[in-house]
Amino acid sequence: MHKSCRNQTILPGVETVSIFSDLSFPRHSHDEFGFGYISKGGQRSWSQRGMVEAQAGDTITVNPDEIHDGLGRQGEPRQWHMIFLTEEALSQLNDVHPNKAEFTLPVNRSKGAFLLTKKAFSVLQSEGNDSNEVEQVLMLALAQQLDRNQTNNPSVVQSRSREVQIAIDMICQSWEIPLSLAGLANATGTSRFQILRRFSHEVGTTPYAFLTQHRLKRARDMILLGVPLAETAVACGFSDQSHLTRKFSRQYGVTPGSFARGATS
Repeated sequence: MHKSCRNQTILPGVETVSIFSDLSFPRHSHDEFGFGYISKGGQRSWSQRGMVEAQAGDTITVNPDEIHDGLGRQGEPRQWHMIFLTEEALSQLNDVHPNKAEFTLPVNRSKGAFLLTKKAFSVLQSEGNDSNEVEQVLMLALAQQLDRNQTNNPSVVQSRSREVQIAIDMICQSWEIPLSLAGLANATGTSRFQILRRFSHEVGTTPYAFLTQHRLKRARDMILLGVPLAETAVACGFSDQSHLTRKFSRQYGVTPGSFARGATS
């Protein structure tokens, strides 16, 4: 039994692959960096980093040109989902030069890494997602896998750094216009990767998600005032009414139209 699905994503040099199979694969390598998660079953594989046992709930990684195989269990198919990035794509998403980047854990049993990787795969697969949202979620998942000092012990943030506060102020003051991670990095004197990780760590969400939440709050206020939905969408920085509808429904569990009707009933 073998089924596979490969998809190009909206990010250049990034593709996703899902495989459901009980086949064994001979030793081979990939040109790209790859990381993903196992959603069903498990497998045992040999790699240049030793023997690897991976089960459902684990994340798995492979470096470019790293020889490995994959031993299936006849009649017991496993399912896994991978994100592959070219070296150029990785350099765009991370501060580390590809020649110095390395996935050090062939299998990672951290629940945090699993959830981040699963979310990144889902966002990459979903149609209609903003490229900024996709990029930032992927960057966080990638950073988790490249972190050489991974820990399961969460740290407590005592206060927000100056850079993060500057980013928050920018978002709150300019929420109606396009804001890029590069713009936040320039304003805070950091790199895109640094401000993303610092912001996410201190605020608990990505800059893009924080901006979207802020825009949705403004949109809700305008809807309550009776402003037409199409006008509200444009005024709040959404590309069109359907864009607003997707984000609003995901955030509040109700469409803007239903929310408007409920507000006037």
